[in-house]
Amino acid sequence: MKGLLYKDIVVLKKQISTLLIFVVVYGGFCVAGVFDFSIIGALIAVFGLTIPMSSVAMDDTSHWDRYAAATPAGRKGIVAGKYLFTLLVILISGLAGTVIMLGLSLAGLSDTPPVELVGISLSCATVTLLLDAILLPFLLKYGAEKARVISMITFVIIFGGAILLGGMMNNGVNMPQLPGWLAAALPVVFALVSVGGFALSFAVSLGIYARKEF
Repeated sequence: MKGLLYKDIVVLKKQISTLLIFVVVYGGFCVAGVFDFSIIGALIAVFGLTIPMSSVAMDDTSHWDRYAAATPAGRKGIVAGKYLFTLLVILISGLAGTVIMLGLSLAGLSDTPPVELVGISLSCATVTLLLDAILLPFLLKYGAEKARVISMITFVIIFGGAILLGGMMNNGVNMPQLPGWLAAALPVVFALVSVGGFALSFAVSLGIYARKEF
């Protein structure tokens, strides 16, 4: 499995480096006042979705999965490698985004408190983890092309719903008020749901890949 993980890192090294450069560039745009600093946090979600999809797409193109399934790592190793690689991408992009936002904040270039900036990164990373939990089983079952449509639909539903909800609140629509204890515990609950969903997704993918025909 370590070899499969290393393969993904080497093959996508250039793409990962390019995306990290994008984080730095968008950080410059934030300093110039073109974008809000929260855009850097949003890039974490973009990285966490696009890089694993690119990994599966390259495997589909080269028929790598057929070869990898015959190695000692087997089908379980392929699935474990993809999930571990996805976690690594989310971790690296989240750390990079957090370091850049905190650096700009400590330099006096942002009025947002550092605690809120860290919260933005953690929230985006948690959302990305949940989205990948939904996406990865489809990627491993149908391949990157078909799963791309599913990921776009999921992305539109979740973020479109969030925008719609925000618009309703801004227009004065009364929304149900959560109890104080539930509102305070909501970030922890959502994090646990995301982690649990990712673990469940891994189990589902193992079952899917065990029955997959190449």
